Amino acid sequence: MNPATGVPRDPSGGGRPPPSASGRHAPAAGATPAAGARAVPAAFRTVAIVGLGLIGGSLARALGALNRPPRVVGSSDSASDLELAGRAGVIAAGSADAEAVLAGADLVVYATPLDVTLRLLAEHRGRWPAGAAVTDVASLKAPVEDAMAALGESGRYTGSHPMAGGEGSGFGRSAGGLFAGATVWLTGQGAGAAGVEELWRAVGARTRWTGAAEHDRLMSWCSHLPQLASNALARVLERSGHVPSDLGTGGADMVRLAGSSPEMWLPLLARSGAGDALRELARAARELADALDRSDLEAIEDWMRSTRVWRAGDTGSQPPATRPSPAPLNPSHGPDDVGRVAPPPAAPPAR
Repeated sequence: MNPATGVPRDPSGGGRPPPSASGRHAPAAGATPAAGARAVPAAFRTVAIVGLGLIGGSLARALGALNRPPRVVGSSDSASDLELAGRAGVIAAGSADAEAVLAGADLVVYATPLDVTLRLLAEHRGRWPAGAAVTDVASLKAPVEDAMAALGESGRYTGSHPMAGGEGSGFGRSAGGLFAGATVWLTGQGAGAAGVEELWRAVGARTRWTGAAEHDRLMSWCSHLPQLASNALARVLERSGHVPSDLGTGGADMVRLAGSSPEMWLPLLARSGAGDALRELARAARELADALDRSDLEAIEDWMRSTRVWRAGDTGSQPPATRPSPAPLNPSHGPDDVGRVAPPPAAPPAR
C-alpha cells in the first residue's frame, strides 16, 4: 500500500504508479502504432470518437494506421479540428453534432473534457445503438462511472485513461504513435470491457486494470500534483522577473506543463484530491529552504541522493499489471448485439 496515495502496490512489482502524462512527449505526427499491434476486435466495426483534439485525433490516426482498421467516424465542436481530421483522411464521416455519429457505432469513445463528457453522456442516453460499448479518456474515472450508473448504463461502460498527451491541444497536435508504449488505465466491468482493452493494445498501449476510486487517488498525486507544481513554479519565476528563455533544458522541462489548457484541467481539479498532495509538496519545499538557510549541505545531499535513487528505481520497464480479461467478443451475435460479450468474470481486488 502506498501510504500517500492509498493505492495498493502490485506484489509483482508492476504496480508502481505509471509515468505521469507530464513525462511523455508527443511523437511526430507521422508515427504509427508499434509493429505487430493487435487488430481491433471484429465486433467494433465502427468506432465513433466524440472529440477530435489531441487524444481523440491521435486515436483516430492510430486506428486508421492498423492493418485492418475499423470504420472511424468523429465529431467535434471545433470546426478546425473537424476539417483537419477530414483532410487527414482519418475519419470516414464527421459532424459538429455528436449525436449524428452515434448511429451504427459499435464503440463510442468520449475524448472530451470531463464536464463535457458528463453532459454528453446524459444527453446521449437512449441514443446509443443496442449493444454499443462506451468508453471515455478522462483522467478521473469515478465521476464518469457514477454518472453511467445513475443513467442505468453501467452495463455498456468501461473507463479508459491513457497516460499520454502533452501541453498542446487540438487535432493539429495529434500523433498516430501517441499511445505506443503508454499505459492506459481501465476501470469497470461493462460488456465491452474485453474489446476496449484490445483496442488500446492494438494501438500499442499497455493496459492496467484498477478500481475507479483507486485510480483517482493515484491521479491526484501522480498527474494532478505535477501539473499544479509546474503552474506554481512558472508563477514563482514570473513574479521574480524571469522569462521562459532564461531557462535551461531542465528548467524548461519543469515548466512545460504550465502551458496546459485550463479548460481541460479545471473540471478535473474541481473533483481532485490534490490539495493534500500540494500541501505535502509545500512542506517539503519549506524543509529544503530551511536547510539552505542553515547551510546544511549534508541534509540537502541526503535529499538529493535519496530522490536520485527513487528516480532511478522506476524506469517504466516493469510489465503492466493486468486482470484476467472478460470473455472474448462473440461474433455470432446479431446486428443489434454488436459489441456485446459474454458476462465478464468478477474482477479481482484492484492492483
